[in-house]
Amino acid sequence: MQAQPHLFKRGNVYHWRRRICRQSTGIFDFKLSLGTTELPVATILCRKISAESDIIMQEIFEHGITADEARKWLAEVIRKEKALIDRNGLFRRVLATDVQEEEASDERLRRAWAHIAKHGIHAPPPKDADNLLLMNLHGFREDLSSDVRRYQIGKEFAKLTGRDDVSALGKMTLLDLLIAGRSAAWNEDRSSSQLCQSLLEAGLDTAHAHGRPALSSLSNAESAAPAAHENSIAESETNTPHDPSIFAVVARMNAFKRAEGIEEKTLRQYESFATLFVRLTGIEDVRKIRQSHASAFRADLQKIPTSWGKSPVDRTASREEIMARAAKLPADKVGLSVGTLNRHLEHLKQIVEWADGEGIAIDSRLKPGKLRRKDKVRARDKKASFTTEQLRVLFRNPVRTGSESERYQTRPGRKIYRNGLYWAPLIGAATGARREEIAGLAPSDIIEADGIPCFSIEDSELRRVKNLSSRRILPIHPSLIELGFLDYVKGVRKSVHPDLFPSLREPKSGEHGRKLGRRMRQIIDETLGDEGKGLSFHSLRHFVQNALDRADVKDEIVRDIVGHEGKDIHDKVYRDATSPAKMLEALISLPVIFEKVDLTGMADEPYRCRRTKPTGSAPP
Repeated sequence: MQAQPHLFKRGNVYHWRRRICRQSTGIFDFKLSLGTTELPVATILCRKISAESDIIMQEIFEHGITADEARKWLAEVIRKEKALIDRNGLFRRVLATDVQEEEASDERLRRAWAHIAKHGIHAPPPKDADNLLLMNLHGFREDLSSDVRRYQIGKEFAKLTGRDDVSALGKMTLLDLLIAGRSAAWNEDRSSSQLCQSLLEAGLDTAHAHGRPALSSLSNAESAAPAAHENSIAESETNTPHDPSIFAVVARMNAFKRAEGIEEKTLRQYESFATLFVRLTGIEDVRKIRQSHASAFRADLQKIPTSWGKSPVDRTASREEIMARAAKLPADKVGLSVGTLNRHLEHLKQIVEWADGEGIAIDSRLKPGKLRRKDKVRARDKKASFTTEQLRVLFRNPVRTGSESERYQTRPGRKIYRNGLYWAPLIGAATGARREEIAGLAPSDIIEADGIPCFSIEDSELRRVKNLSSRRILPIHPSLIELGFLDYVKGVRKSVHPDLFPSLREPKSGEHGRKLGRRMRQIIDETLGDEGKGLSFHSLRHFVQNALDRADVKDEIVRDIVGHEGKDIHDKVYRDATSPAKMLEALISLPVIFEKVDLTGMADEPYRCRRTKPTGSAPP
């Protein structure tokens, strides 16, 4: 087999190595363990890394650190580590019951830092290492190799020097200085300033001997003229016609999309994406985003909690806090789904394309779409559908059969509260309407069309519909009328409340749908247990579509009922909308799932539009 460039073997393991010459400033040596003893596997990995390295080398050398900044950084590292050692000594003198054991622990720390500083983070441990020393080495290795540590280094360096644009190579150097500083602090009995000066004069001037770039070379390399591609971007940055902040770009883009009728839920997703992107990458200026940043962002999306963004706490959590929370979760609760990950990359693509269209200089090599992952699950299999029997069981829950109180509506009791939590799931199962479409209804959205009581699902002051196809007139199922739905509507109209279901509005944000989703989750869990694990309010929509298909209802009628776009130009342009009468005929074909409830001895409480202040530990 022909020799593969940059591939070499150390012991039984293959490594990738590349030496980079920066004009006349020196040679930088990059090494990476491929983690395999198989030559064919190593060859494939080596080819991929070599190809990618050509793209990222420019990014690696941008925005390095100067010798003066390195001096400040190293002095701060040593100062903090010395302070830690002094505190440990104080605790040992005052509190320790076994002084010898404490001193032995400090000796292991000294040996661990000395070993890492001399041989590297991933070097094999000393042959005479005991279990405690091995634990120290393993702990330091995990910490120094983590994304959290790299983020902390960038954050602390920015706080110390005011710079937040350090390159990958610059961060590597800062990490190297951190290791050297901590090792010196533990192993030499000199002042912080003496240690700092000694390391800068002796250790860093001979850095090449230890496989790392000298600061003098790095500083000179950073002052060299950048590539023509980056020159053009830098020149354009001085003539940017609009604010290049990703938040400002999203605000301008959303203003246009809002005028085009895009629903607020989608616009909030762009805003949420921008917050998450800046939180994970630290980059707010769209002109500075590179493909490597997009790739790192994608990697981080696979490490954050699956539920990120669903709690108000997430809006202010730092990257460290996000990753720390993820580290405490089981594996199935970490990492965004492929669909969500791809949606974030699509948002990044749209945002940079919008900025580019505004005349903001965007790196032409930035291609977020190329980072999309292939989904291994069919769209139809992602959301489960209720069965008829499951719905019959579900609608025998206390919300329909009698509750303890309106506050504890899922607990069995003697009163029935006909509020939003009572009606919304019934409407979903009888129409297939979306969660936000139901929760955001207003009393004025209950109309009569061709003599048939209907829901009018249109844009309103309370909510926007998903798209143009979602705007529709939807007949009210006769079973809902039999349960007294129209009487409920009359009562709300008398109260002059803007919401048909006031209890389903989020009290702080005013959003519709999320609260209903949480309460529906609670009902499913308490009623169906493990059997309902993959089910949600959206599963009602799947149930309706599947049931209509099994009843041989025409495709175009089904699409008009659920608010889906036509499949071809004929459906989209030339076919008239299905009449309310035909849609009602189709909805009547749905299986009977509203079994009659024995209300003997029950107190039926018509819903009164009021707001109750939550107290205690009741569900939100």
